[in-house]
Amino acid sequence: MKRLFNYFRLSSLDQCSESKRRTAQGVLGSAFFSTLGVGAFTFALSVNAQSAGLSPSWLGLAFSGYFLARLVLAPLAGYGADFIGAMPLLLIASAAGTAIPTLYYFFPINEALGIIQICMGFCAGIIKPVSMSILGECVPQNKRGRLFGAYNTCLYTALIFGPLAGGAAINIQGGINTLTLACPCIGMGLTFLFFLRAKFVSPLHTMKSAKDKEGPPWRNITFIALLLAVLGRTMGSSVIITFLPRLINERFGLSGILAGILFALPNIIIIIGMPVTSKWADIRDKTGLTFLGMGLCSACLFGFGQSIPLWFFACLSVTMGLGSALSLPSSMSLAVDMGSSKGSIMGIFLGASNLGFVFGPSLAGFAAEYGGISDAFELTALFGGLCLLPTFLILNKKLNVE
Repeated sequence: MKRLFNYFRLSSLDQCSESKRRTAQGVLGSAFFSTLGVGAFTFALSVNAQSAGLSPSWLGLAFSGYFLARLVLAPLAGYGADFIGAMPLLLIASAAGTAIPTLYYFFPINEALGIIQICMGFCAGIIKPVSMSILGECVPQNKRGRLFGAYNTCLYTALIFGPLAGGAAINIQGGINTLTLACPCIGMGLTFLFFLRAKFVSPLHTMKSAKDKEGPPWRNITFIALLLAVLGRTMGSSVIITFLPRLINERFGLSGILAGILFALPNIIIIIGMPVTSKWADIRDKTGLTFLGMGLCSACLFGFGQSIPLWFFACLSVTMGLGSALSLPSSMSLAVDMGSSKGSIMGIFLGASNLGFVFGPSLAGFAAEYGGISDAFELTALFGGLCLLPTFLILNKKLNVE
């Protein structure tokens, strides 16, 4: 973790207290291992859907249930972290995530896989907003872009190895079986250990009263525009997660590890570009970077729906990775800068994010079933572009004032 901090020039953490430095290390480690385990399982579920006889609408509903669970819990967990403290919530969620995948051993049916997916959504709905709110308190405002860059590097490194692990597990056992289910168990178990270590060095959060609590800045038009933009972006991300493995398999005839490599290409570009773009998030206009990055992602998503050769598909994947590298640290640091109740703000921020994940797979699943996989990508891309219009108007107003 120290090398990762140095990579992002986060030497400011060395000047922080021991508890904040250890807490930041724990959050980054937990982000990697929890995403690795769940990512392996979700990729295996998607890429194995056709051979297992799962329809696009069933697959879309299973993923929507996962993100609906995250939607319900993210704001509640954020508010809970502001009032009772973060570590009890994080330990409970990671411990539950370690045990839930064993459900399939008692009920080895396809419906059990959907239930596991939804339950993992409840765990992620607690872990992500609460850990991100802790991260925002570890460094000053002018260093948050780089710290969130390190956080996203951990996430997307895990999203590269997760599909590879899921694809390898399918190749070894010919479907979803013991190895596939072991991935989320191990990932969440290591996440629990990272949080447990952080708990011993972190000061206890003092309980806040409702009178002292500031709450999210609902009157700030930039906050509302950011929520809409995130909603559009995550609808696109949900379609990528749910249907891109299937699109790769149907269009190019790839599966297993080869499909995992192509699926992971945007994430590789995110990791390569993140040290630069996260530094920009600290020194340039965060709203402009958010708009530019999300706009590129929507354009590439629309391109995936076209009949294109493999090399052009790879080029779009690289461009999408660049767009995500631009928008992720800037949008996260923009959100956490908007108030002192960071748990509540990040809960609402991730609530909007999860709302896109809820609607995206269901909408795209029915579009794919009654039209085609290409229609799912095109429709979601257009919606994402419309959600960026308020951010565009804010940027245009800034330019006119200057």
